[in-house]
Amino acid sequence: MKHTAIALLCLCVAGYAMADDSEPSIPQGMEHYLDISNDSESDITDARAAVIRSAGHTIGFRGGKAQRAFELVNALKARESALNALYDFRTLVSQEGWLPPVIDEAQDVAHITDDQIRTASRVYQIILPERFVSNPPSWRRWLLAGLSTTSPSAQEGGVIPKNSDEQKIWQEAVEKGWQDGRDGADHTLEANFNRLTRDYRGMLLYSRLLREGYISRPEITEQQQSVSGGHKKLVTGDRVRNLRRHAEFNPNKGHWKPVINTESHHESHQTF
Repeated sequence: MKHTAIALLCLCVAGYAMADDSEPSIPQGMEHYLDISNDSESDITDARAAVIRSAGHTIGFRGGKAQRAFELVNALKARESALNALYDFRTLVSQEGWLPPVIDEAQDVAHITDDQIRTASRVYQIILPERFVSNPPSWRRWLLAGLSTTSPSAQEGGVIPKNSDEQKIWQEAVEKGWQDGRDGADHTLEANFNRLTRDYRGMLLYSRLLREGYISRPEITEQQQSVSGGHKKLVTGDRVRNLRRHAEFNPNKGHWKPVINTESHHESHQTF
């Protein structure tokens, strides 16, 4: 799964783009933001130049990120089937409707101070607790976060170059911001992929640790009433589930049921 996710990420950041009639209009190109000057005499102070440079870079960054986000979003949607199969959260949601906690695993950990060295073969930690969900989440919740395709206005912020000298400063700032924005979209998607893979693997790891007795199931209480409400509101078949106690690690190793994995001499195999 790790190699597939990396391959998908590489394909996305390579610049693949695809038209989609259901999507909003394509974001404006960089040329839309370069020539917005009002001709007047040249007299630029350092403070004025800094304002123009900052405004131009901001507009360029947002425009470049929107453009690159549009490309990346369409690239992801073109691989929707593969991503749906790779990150299938439907099998992880319990019958009670809760999504498993995310477990992080660290191996061969060492903590060293002047007076002590402490090592551990494995360290497990709950980094996100379980929670109720109305529907199984999708990879879109992770991968599309922070990838807005909305273009900024060319005159947003109210800073407009007044002459050719200011226009030159503006254009250089927009071009620099544009590339920074495109790079920013790539970095956002990379971080999103890392977070998605971490969370999905962490939920799979919980399922394995639960089978082996290392961790408990959450305690769920349920109350059911045939009729509830009052004179202004009537509810029938009212059922309430509460997460009374979160999943917890079991430090009593006598209750553990570790699964023995067979490893070849050439490569190791992890079972989740």
